[in-house]
Amino acid sequence: MLDPGKLRVLRSVVETGSIRASAEALGFTPSAISQHLTSLRRETGLELVERSGRGILVTAHARVLAAEAGHALDALAALDRAVEDLRSGRTGTLRLGYATSIAASWVPELAQQVRRSFPDLRLELVLRDCSCEDLVEAGMDIVVGEEAGDPRTEEWEGHDILEEGYIAILSAGHPLAGRSAVHLQEIADEAWATDDPLESFWFDRIGAACRAAGFSPRVEVNPGDFPTVLGFVATGDYVTVQPSVIASDLRPDVVAIPLAPPAPRRRLRVQVRRAISRNPAAQFIIEQIHALAAKRAREIPGLVDLSAASPRDPAPAAELDPVP
Repeated sequence: MLDPGKLRVLRSVVETGSIRASAEALGFTPSAISQHLTSLRRETGLELVERSGRGILVTAHARVLAAEAGHALDALAALDRAVEDLRSGRTGTLRLGYATSIAASWVPELAQQVRRSFPDLRLELVLRDCSCEDLVEAGMDIVVGEEAGDPRTEEWEGHDILEEGYIAILSAGHPLAGRSAVHLQEIADEAWATDDPLESFWFDRIGAACRAAGFSPRVEVNPGDFPTVLGFVATGDYVTVQPSVIASDLRPDVVAIPLAPPAPRRRLRVQVRRAISRNPAAQFIIEQIHALAAKRAREIPGLVDLSAASPRDPAPAAELDPVP
């Protein structure tokens, strides 16, 4: 393995183009810089600098090596910052990914509770169109999203939180706005708006229900965010179909009406990396998510609180695995 110290010297020489300037920047003598370069040349078998008059020329090999070394050195610097966080009393970092449907109504309240109870915890919040399959490669510690299988179950621990149906969202002046329930066929001829990618499994579930009802939804507006969808719906020219949990985040000029059976349903769950699942901060976040789910189940018709059926066995606390 190449010595990080020598790689830092090389990167400095590449950046400055001068042994003397690098020595001044790093607090070394010029002879020490030259010795590092000589040693690195022997280790790599690459010519890194060439003499040019009273100075040097950096070779193409040196530039490539310095660029590649930059990624490793940046990662080591991040590790140093994590050590400093722990030394200064921080409990580490947790990355929480959350789906769009709970962004406005759950996450600000959750973040506030975490900050109050764990003021030294660095909580990174990442908005994602989260499925449980999606979290594995995303660098998350905890994810609230839709159940779509349990990947790498030996690395992740899952808790069911909610089961829900779907709602049609219409403008307040829409002819169906006063209904207690709407069949999908009743909005078959409407122009649709959705923030889901049309090729995603999220929208495909809705599309499959529509096809079972004898039509394909006519999506005319497909922005990347839910507030924009609501703006189009509020004009009266569009409708949208969304998970029930999102009904608490609506603007006053639109209404949410449950879809009448048969209609699709989905299950939300929270997933946590097993390596940190017994840490007090992680356990607190899981408990708060369950509490928020139970609260929404009481407020929104059609939501079923699954907390009682999702065991959460207490265990001795472990040190938080920092993720810089």
